[in-house]
Amino acid sequence: MLALLCTRPALVQEGEEASAERIRSAIEAGRLDEAIADARRAAAQFPRSSEVHRLLGAALFKKGLNADARGAFRRAIELDAGIPENYFNLALVELSESRYAEASRSLEDFIRLEPSNALARVLLGRAYHNQNRTAHAIEQFRKALKLAPQLPLAHYHLGFALQSQGNLSEALAEYEQEINLNPGFYETYHHAGSIQLGRGNLAAAEELFQKGIALRPQAAQAHYGLARVLRKRGDLAGAEGALMRVIGLQPAHVEAHYALARIYQQLGRKDEAAREFKIVADLHARNARRSSGIAGIQNP
Repeated sequence: MLALLCTRPALVQEGEEASAERIRSAIEAGRLDEAIADARRAAAQFPRSSEVHRLLGAALFKKGLNADARGAFRRAIELDAGIPENYFNLALVELSESRYAEASRSLEDFIRLEPSNALARVLLGRAYHNQNRTAHAIEQFRKALKLAPQLPLAHYHLGFALQSQGNLSEALAEYEQEINLNPGFYETYHHAGSIQLGRGNLAAAEELFQKGIALRPQAAQAHYGLARVLRKRGDLAGAEGALMRVIGLQPAHVEAHYALARIYQQLGRKDEAAREFKIVADLHARNARRSSGIAGIQNP
């Protein structure tokens, strides 16, 4: 979770600054129940304090009380619409609940006050992309990178947006930049490997999937990508092993069961192929029942 912005606006009422500092210290120490109780008392004592309501929102959000946190941040904005941090913090609440339209509005308000904040532009781009506003998302990611070329995950998110548009060359270039800047982030290897595999660059794809597996050994999709590379090379035994690892990690991985069935067909292992095809059929049937909402069906 991204950190809440915690600047300290000028406090004017006597005692307000001491209350805010006490609440802030409790939040930083993780004493959230104490911070919430203290902030509620301070909000009653200083009902016009935007800072006290912001701190109340911060403590509530860290406690997981999102609805109350949302209300506190909105009240802080009502009391002083010129403090950028309140819009940013409200956006974090909305993003945590996948309320992307609401998060977009808060981040747009924040950026109007702080147009040079690269992180806010990345978050706004993510919110736009999740609303299928891909062109607007790309614009924000590019602006973020212009402001902060080495900002972690900015190249990744730009690459992912470009890939969703089918712009694979530019997407791969962005993924490569992210790998150079942020080599410990798994997702980039998976997406870059998929592009290289689709282009038939099997050596590059294998290297990327193997690096992804090294970072996250339990990542089923990286093992599945490696299996696809090995199968294209004709290494059926290697592909079988990789697919078995996928199924061990994710037993309901339909594509892995289907690929394994096809490999068994090629190897002449008819009984094992039939078994895997039956598993595929059963998984499809189970998924169809789940999506249909048929009354009386017990989902395993």
